[in-house]
Amino acid sequence: MTDPSGGDLTRLTLNEASAAVTGGQLSPVELTEAYLDRIAAVDPAINAYTTVVADAARRDARAAEHDIAHGRHRGPLHGLPVGLKDLFDTAGVRTTAGSALRRDHVPATDSAVAARLREAGAVLLGKHATHEFAWGGTTTNPHFGPTRNPWDLDRIPGGSSGGSAASLVARTALASVGTDTCGSVRIPAALCGCVGLKPTYGLIDLTGAVPLAPSLDHAGPLARTVADTALLFDVLSGAAGRAGSAGEAGVGTRAGLGRDEEGDLTGLRVGWLGGWFSDVLDAEVAGVVARCAGRLADRGAVVENLDAPDFGPVTDRVFDIVLAEAEPYHRAAFRGYPEMFGPDLRANLSLTPPTAAELAAGRPVLDRLTRWLDAALRRVDVLLAATEPLPAPPIGAGRVDVGDRDLHIEWALTRLTSVFNVARLPALSVPGGLSAGELSAGGLSAGGLPIGVQLVGRPLREVDVLRAGRAAEVSLGDPPLLGR
Repeated sequence: MTDPSGGDLTRLTLNEASAAVTGGQLSPVELTEAYLDRIAAVDPAINAYTTVVADAARRDARAAEHDIAHGRHRGPLHGLPVGLKDLFDTAGVRTTAGSALRRDHVPATDSAVAARLREAGAVLLGKHATHEFAWGGTTTNPHFGPTRNPWDLDRIPGGSSGGSAASLVARTALASVGTDTCGSVRIPAALCGCVGLKPTYGLIDLTGAVPLAPSLDHAGPLARTVADTALLFDVLSGAAGRAGSAGEAGVGTRAGLGRDEEGDLTGLRVGWLGGWFSDVLDAEVAGVVARCAGRLADRGAVVENLDAPDFGPVTDRVFDIVLAEAEPYHRAAFRGYPEMFGPDLRANLSLTPPTAAELAAGRPVLDRLTRWLDAALRRVDVLLAATEPLPAPPIGAGRVDVGDRDLHIEWALTRLTSVFNVARLPALSVPGGLSAGELSAGGLSAGGLPIGVQLVGRPLREVDVLRAGRAAEVSLGDPPLLGR
């Protein structure tokens, strides 16, 4: 087998590593040791992990190697080292949810996601950092320290699954699973330069995950490529273990991509979202989305412009839902131990949550949005938009400038992602390109910062967004600070 890693096993994609382990050319023990070495060398600068379980990872890698050698192969993740957002319960491994209250919390049982990974034979390297209780988009955690963007250590990785995305790009995990309430898988994927999928609502079981806003919460895979994301999604959704054609809704997305190795999009209809979706957008981001539309058209897709009307205060209404659903979960602990919460959470939990009547009064704004998206997806197969209106802001920034707009950072980060949580549609962020290099507190961001593009599809049509995403994704190469 030709070695695509160039001698560094952490450069293998998930699919490459899977094929090598399955074929007996690569030892799970050797691969796991390469990742543990990389974590030791790189993670002190990135802070992508809250917990590393090196001894358990070595034990699981040895067990996987033994089982595979004796013909007991569990599937494409068997023996592969991955991380998991520190929001999912893991039996015997602490789950902090980024909170001081849970610093020493060790669950007795696995969450549904952790159980699925364990059944698949994946090797857990540790738990990836999150914004405190997943309630924020920066992963600047007051209890465990800020997670840093591998492209510029003075910038945020996004959040709340910021540790997952930063780890993938820093090559300290092959893949990860995050949660997404207002964009928490796609925001860090876009800002760090990897791939993140928010599947259709409810498709991946959230039992055993610390909730934020249950009516908006999703679980989703993060990986370095679209093909890797499809592999992990099939395992998490159960498609990898059941029969079904690749074209079936929600079934066999990896197989569906395998049928289309050349990325031919002939027959796929793409709606390039303008109007409300492009009104608040950095000029460089707009340029990347335009180039992405061109790539899709070059692959045979029919791309048409869809100008969305002004939906009104959508983001504010989404934040109302989050506050109304999250505040009761934290109420008792906040009243008893307010000093144990960081500034973000103290500010949020000091607000009076909206009443049922107030939520109902704000619902027409969201219903108008979902009706428009439903109509658009009857006209086209996939929607195209930016994931984020700007590249990664500096750590500590409370407000950001987008064009001539001065915006609260959380409002800016979630504006283009949270709408698809409300609509419960599958949404994928892929790397679309890099911004121009720019000065930061730490010097020049050589080569610029990642910019993500977002592909959105009909319910249970993850295969469509992954197919379009593979044609749209751009390989960004190594971050200049961590390319060694």
